Amino acid sequence: MAMVTGQMGIHAGEKDLVLALDPGRSKTGFAFIKTDGSLLVSGIFPSEERGKFFDEVFGEGLLFRKLSCWITEGSLESLADFSVERIIFIVIGNGTGSKEFKSYVLERSAENEHGIFFVDETNTTLEARKLYWKIHRPGLLTRLIPEGMRVPPRIIDDLAAWCVGLRGLKEYRDIIGNKL
Repeated sequence: MAMVTGQMGIHAGEKDLVLALDPGRSKTGFAFIKTDGSLLVSGIFPSEERGKFFDEVFGEGLLFRKLSCWITEGSLESLADFSVERIIFIVIGNGTGSKEFKSYVLERSAENEHGIFFVDETNTTLEARKLYWKIHRPGLLTRLIPEGMRVPPRIIDDLAAWCVGLRGLKEYRDIIGNKL
């Protein structure tokens, strides 16, 4: 069951975003997704730099001006038509590293009036592996390896954040009782 805080009774539009976070002890995955669940951009930043991440995202009213070093999927150009004001809520996975992160995000989001969802992130890493192989079609030799045994060649915390975001969207729809 999700814990919900903030202003959640809004209807989303075509240019609205969800910020999803998969916090860990040493690194945090993030994903900006559209309300239809499609990924715009994702990345991974060191957890101790969460202040810098939020300063960069919420500080100037423009997304990702200086975060390109953390982006692993998508590009800054995919966010060109979006602004911070279009983030309808933030979804945070409630697993490892989330306790310290929750209080920080609650404090920062109160300043920006964003609603927050905390969702169960059980098995998001396994789901992220599947998403990785959907995005990056495996080569012929890799396809010979059973899907459950394929290991992506990079860290996929950003794609786990995407999974967290998809869960948050589903729970938001269930709570509000309408489609975005």
